[in-house]
Amino acid sequence: MKKIIALLSAFIVLMFSFTAQANFDMSNPYQLANDVAVNTVKEIKANKDKISDNAVAEKIIQDNLFPYIDIKYAAYKVMGTSLKTLSKEDREKFTNAFEKYMKQSFVSVLSKYTNQEIVPSEVKNVPESESLVSVKMIIRESGKKDLELVLKMRKNSKTGEWKAFDLIGENISMLDAKVSEISPIIKNQGVDAAIAKLNSTDNK
Repeated sequence: MKKIIALLSAFIVLMFSFTAQANFDMSNPYQLANDVAVNTVKEIKANKDKISDNAVAEKIIQDNLFPYIDIKYAAYKVMGTSLKTLSKEDREKFTNAFEKYMKQSFVSVLSKYTNQEIVPSEVKNVPESESLVSVKMIIRESGKKDLELVLKMRKNSKTGEWKAFDLIGENISMLDAKVSEISPIIKNQGVDAAIAKLNSTDNK
C-alpha cells in the first residue's frame, strides 16, 4: 500500500511541479494534464541534480504544485461525515495539517525521482455541465510494466478552472486510502488526534 501511494504521490509531483513562467489553459482538464506533464518532465530532468535538495523540492511544490491541487476539497473529503459537525476553526486546522502532510510526502517522493516518462491522454472536449473528469495517463519506465493512472479533476464552479484532487493506480485511490485511515479517527477521537496521526506518518 505504501509503495502504491508513494507512486501516486510521485505522479502528482510529475504532473504539476513546473516553472512559474508556464502559462497553461485550465479550462480543459485533458489539455492541462498533457501540457503540464510534458513541461514537468522537461523541467525535472533539467534540474535532476538539484531535486534531492529538500529546499529545492519544497519550493517547487509550494510555488507550482499546490495551486493546481484542490487541497481544501480533498481535505474535506477526508473529514467525511464529520465535516458537518466540525467547527469552521477545526475544518481550517485540519485542512492546514493535511496540506502540510501532503507537502512533506511530495518532497520525499520528488527527491527520489528517477526517469519515468508520461504518455499523454487523448484530449477531449468537456461539456459545460461536467464538473468531474477522470483523465487516464500512462507512467512508463524502462524495464518495468506500464502503469495506467487515473487523474481525477474537479472544475471550480465559480472560476471554471480545473484542479486535481485524487489519483487512482492499480484500482487504489490515493484519496480513499487517506479517507479510510483518517476519517474514523476524526469521528471517534476528534480532529486533534487525526492531526497527530498525520504529523506522525512516516513519509519516507
